[in-house]
Amino acid sequence: MNELSGIAAAAVLFGFLFAGFWWSLNRELTFEPPERHFKPGYALLFASVALIGYFGLISPLREAAKVQPILKHTYYGVTLGIVAVVGYMLTEFAHYSIFQPPKYTTPLEWVFAAATIVGLGLLGLFFFG
Repeated sequence: MNELSGIAAAAVLFGFLFAGFWWSLNRELTFEPPERHFKPGYALLFASVALIGYFGLISPLREAAKVQPILKHTYYGVTLGIVAVVGYMLTEFAHYSIFQPPKYTTPLEWVFAAATIVGLGLLGLFFFG
């Protein structure tokens, strides 16, 4: 197996998350601006994009560029591109007034969001602690 095959998998996941962002934005745009809101799931989506972007793409490319200097510009380009994509996603949500407090959520939605955050924290402690 190629040492960089994980980067390909992360790139595919990143693409799926971007598609999920567009689906979420499209759904919110079916509501009038006062009805739009930032759901807990959106926070998890942005966290997923950041985690896969950094740990799945940026970090492995940085390490690969140390071994193969020809990958240095690829590492720079991917890093800049991910920062730009995340900034774009946040800007689009801001432009369409999505950053409003949640107006209608379910208790179970908060339970799953909290459980995911706790799980991420525990995994972070396990991996880096």
